[in-house]
Amino acid sequence: MRRANIVYWYGQSEMPRDGGGLRALAWHKALTDLGYESTIHPLRKVDAGEGNQGPLRSLKKQIIPMPLQGRLPKLPASELNVITVPSVFASAARSHPQSTLLFDWMDLWSVNAQTMAHSSRSMRAGGLAQSSWWKVLESRLPLKPAGNAFAGHDDFLSMSRGHDVPSAWLPTPVEWPQRPGPEVRRQPPTLPRRIGFLGNMNYAPNIVSLKKFLSQYADRLAPMGMELVVAGYGSEVVKTWTSMATVLGPVDDVADFYASVDAVIVPIDHGGGIKVKALEAMVHGVPVFGTEHVRSGFNPSFWEYIGDVNDLMKGGKATVKVAPARAVQSRFSETSFMDSVAELLGRSGF
Repeated sequence: MRRANIVYWYGQSEMPRDGGGLRALAWHKALTDLGYESTIHPLRKVDAGEGNQGPLRSLKKQIIPMPLQGRLPKLPASELNVITVPSVFASAARSHPQSTLLFDWMDLWSVNAQTMAHSSRSMRAGGLAQSSWWKVLESRLPLKPAGNAFAGHDDFLSMSRGHDVPSAWLPTPVEWPQRPGPEVRRQPPTLPRRIGFLGNMNYAPNIVSLKKFLSQYADRLAPMGMELVVAGYGSEVVKTWTSMATVLGPVDDVADFYASVDAVIVPIDHGGGIKVKALEAMVHGVPVFGTEHVRSGFNPSFWEYIGDVNDLMKGGKATVKVAPARAVQSRFSETSFMDSVAELLGRSGF
């Protein structure tokens, strides 16, 4: 049997079920279904996640927002190595034959570093320096593996130009809910009364985005007759920022969360990749209001299903089409992910 190594921040047993974690698990399932003996290899210990930082790491992240270049741990011999963490891309290219490597670009660290630089004065110099350095690396590193996968559609378009290394837009799949079934698609109300935000609040970019949204629109919620519902890992911290939100904490069943809201807001305007928050809402048949940046992660055929969150909060257009179930399932299901992985592997020589 062929073997495949998948490198991510966490191992399978402690994997957080957020955007990156869901993507790493999707790789594992797809490769296993394609006949590989697959193993996820973690770069961090179990207790070293975003919410469990030591004092030195916390201090470093206040000055330099993105991880530094790291060394790829020794991996078992395998025909395929899927590397999903950019900090070890260069190390992987030095230690493994090109013919065994596939780089998965979940997002672009040049963009992430720039955004974090503008979110905090302490990160300004370090973040801008990292952003410039990553722009250089992002022009070179896609040439190192046998193939590249990109979570975000715009990332795929921009990063696959100018070279002939096989590349593909490989959006993160979302598990199709058992309820409501795929035949149930909600008709959006004229004005959403209960808007939701579901995200891991131990992840700094989510904190930056939600704080910005609240700073702009918290005082508009009550006059517009809206209730903001926030849920997810670490979401209890939102109670310390404002009293203008209902905080649910972690949710055991995301279907319950999506069934309880009229629409979902995804006020993200940084980073690369595709926003799983928007994907999950589409899968559950809930209207989505996001930003131009959120749309950029999707193929243009899905842009009409993402309304403008700023228009919504400023009293403008308050309705948006709900993505058809068939279109969502055909592009963002586990089956479509596996089929796309198989196609990319074939073009990359695996």
